Formats: sequence, structure tokens, C-alpha cells
Amino acid sequence: MKTTVLFFILFSINTFVYAVTWHVSGSGNDANDGKTPETAFRNLQKAADLVQPGDVVLVGNGTYTNVDKGNGSAVLNITRSGTSTAWITWKARPGHRPEVHPVGWCGIQISGSYNIIDGLSVIGNNDSIVLLKAQEDGKKPTPDPYYNTNGIFFNGRGKKPDEKPHHLIVRNCVVGKCAGGGIVGIEIDYFTVEDCKVFDNAWFMRYGGSGITTLNNWAYDDAPGYHIVIQRNFVWNNKTLVPWEKIGKLSDGNGIILDVTDQEQGQGATNPNADAVVKPATSQTAVSTTTVAGAPAPEKPKRPEWKGRALIANNVSCFNGGSGIHTFRTRHVDIINNTTYWNGGIVGYQELFPNRSEDVVILNNIIVPRPGGAVTSNYRNTSIRWDYNIYPTAQTVFAGANDIVADPNFIDIQPDPTKGNFRLAKNSRAVNSGSNDVPLPNDILGKARPKTSGRDRGAFEQ
Repeated sequence: MKTTVLFFILFSINTFVYAVTWHVSGSGNDANDGKTPETAFRNLQKAADLVQPGDVVLVGNGTYTNVDKGNGSAVLNITRSGTSTAWITWKARPGHRPEVHPVGWCGIQISGSYNIIDGLSVIGNNDSIVLLKAQEDGKKPTPDPYYNTNGIFFNGRGKKPDEKPHHLIVRNCVVGKCAGGGIVGIEIDYFTVEDCKVFDNAWFMRYGGSGITTLNNWAYDDAPGYHIVIQRNFVWNNKTLVPWEKIGKLSDGNGIILDVTDQEQGQGATNPNADAVVKPATSQTAVSTTTVAGAPAPEKPKRPEWKGRALIANNVSCFNGGSGIHTFRTRHVDIINNTTYWNGGIVGYQELFPNRSEDVVILNNIIVPRPGGAVTSNYRNTSIRWDYNIYPTAQTVFAGANDIVADPNFIDIQPDPTKGNFRLAKNSRAVNSGSNDVPLPNDILGKARPKTSGRDRGAFEQ
């Protein structure tokens, strides 16, 4: 017993002693040692090549970019992992606002586990892109990353099944004007996106992206509780203006989407309105099933069943080209206390809905469709619980005994929700009328819920 205690003490001391704080600055130099603000590195990748579990990278003011547009290119490519007791943290230096400006496939790409991205901004090139040029590029056989740049991409593709990224957090970040997706997690698990601003993304990509996306969650374990958490984010004006190459139509451009966790292998993707399906590969386009030597190529590992639960809570999602929030072929989701407003203006999707999903709880949301738009839809879903939602347009798709059909009475609606005010007027029927069944402790601004006699509906507690 004494030996075990002594080992734990020594391990803790070693972890503390050897954890390093690295510094990167727009005025730094990669010839420096990176150990102080005065001797900071210039490039983020310099620190990425040195970090170890437990390390913290503080990023100072400056613009961070590179010229690499090759396959997998990123301004910051994080491949190293922390541990469950020693995460690696990438954080804006207190009082600083560093900006990553990508020109290749990604601003920040993460394929390691136990990593935190905190307070960084990724701003893409939308302002300089011509839509016609992007549409032309979308028809070419080889994509130009300039029209497909993702903001922050947690990428498990290409990793072995036991090496998929997990335990990943992005918080307090700004991701905007990226031609591709905003914040994206593919083949990952234990993923949190919180307190971020995600806007003007996915306009020019050929892949049908969105503001915040998870796709093909890859189970790290089957432990109970939330594996995916998307909370307290402002998400707006994400949309697609270039057809998704696989279906030849505009698709997605959602504020928030949880995409495909089921095991329906070979079903092919379809867009939310189910009017376009990805066609199976033909013999001319299918990938070869044999190696150069003639031996059978190894089959792609089957994605394990994802049994975790997801929480989408306290988000404002507005003016997106696709839905405000939706799930597609996804199970075990709680969609609680969100505010969605005037989404679907590009592809006509409904405001907030499950699609081919199972075990989805939708409570305490404010759902305001654009003029002529629909509140929700129900296509091949099972076990949907819908109640305590408020919307101004009557609908019969899901009947909630405690739903309210009324104008929620927002204080000040603006195209940029961070400049407007989606809080509720005092006379709103959404005040003090929500459910306690999924008791969130706070609202989008971190204020305690409830503050008075009952919980409010929507993202803000009055």
C-alpha cells in the first residue's frame, strides 16, 4: 500500500514538474525557446511539434496563417494527445485575441485526444471569394481547398479504430467566414462545443457543410451520460450556395446538425427533405477491392454502435440556410432550451426537427420559422418526446400537451444575434413556463436556471 501511495505521489510530482507552458506570438520567432512571452515562437505548428501531455500553449495577438494548400493542410495541425489526467490546452493569452487565417483545407485540425481549444478565432476567406468561381470549382474533378476551407476540424478519418480522437473541447472560440464547415467533428467521441460564435460558414464548399457538425461518431466506450455536448453557442448565417457534389443539389447549411450515428450500413446519405439520395458507386467509380499485388484489400472497419447520449442546449441558431437544429440518422439526443429563428431560407428545411432518428427529447425550445417556413417535420422517426416548446405557427406534426402557440416576444431581433437581443420581454408566455425534466443549471450567458418560480423556455433565462 505504501509503495502504491509513493508511486502516485512521485507520478503527480513528475506530471507537475514536467508540464510546460509554451508561448506563441505574432511578434515571436521560431528560433526562440518559446518558454516566455518575450521568447515566444512565431508559428503555432512549432509549438504543436513540441507539446506533451499536460502542456499549455498560450497564443498572443497576431495573425497566423501559412501557404500550404496540400492534402490535409492546416495552419495548426494537432496530432499529439494528452491523457485523462493531463490534457493539452491551446488558449488565447489573457487579454489577447489571436486570429488564424487559413488558405488550405483547414484552420485548426485535431486528430489527437484530450485536447482543449480555448479562445482562438479562425476567420476564413469568404470576403474574397466570388460565388460564380466557387460554383465552377464545384464541378471540377479535383477540388481547390480555397473554396472548401474548414474552420476547426476534429478529424478521426484515416485513424485506426483504437486511435480515433476522443475527449475534445472547443470553447470561447470564434469561427467565421470559412468557405467550408465551421466546427466539425468526424469519427470522434466525447466532444464538447461551448460558448462559441459560429457564423458565415459553408457558403462555397462542395460537400454540404454546416455551422456545427458531428458525423459518424466513433464510440470510445459505452459509458452512460453525455458524450456529445453542444451548448451556449451563437450560430448564424451558415449556408450552402454550391451544390453538394454527391447529389448535385444544394443541401445542409444548418446551424447545428448531429449526423449519422446509426448502423444502417450502405443506406447512403440523403438530404433532410429526402428528395435526393447518394447513388451507390458504379463499377466505373467504385474504389478497387484489390491491392496492386492482387491480394484483397482490407475492408474498412465497421463503425461501432454509438450508445452515448448527446445534449444540444442553450444555443441561439438563426438565419442559417438549412435548419436551425436537426438530427439525421442519430440516436439518443436531448435538444433542450434552444432558440431558433428564421432558418431554412436557402434549402427550405424546417426550423428544428429529427429525421430518421430515435430517442430524441425536444423540450423548452423557442422555434420561430421564417415566413412560409415550417416549425418541424417527422420522417421515419421513433421514440420522439416533444413538449414545452413555443412557436408562433400552429402545427400538428408533434403534439405537446404543454406547447404554446404564440409569439415569444423577443426584445430586439438583429441579423447578428450577438448585437441584437433574443431575450424575452416580460410579458412573454415563454417566461416561467418551461419543464424541469432535463434541468439545465444555466442559460446561454451562464446565468442560473431557474431564477424565479419556473424555468423559461429558449436559450435565455430572464
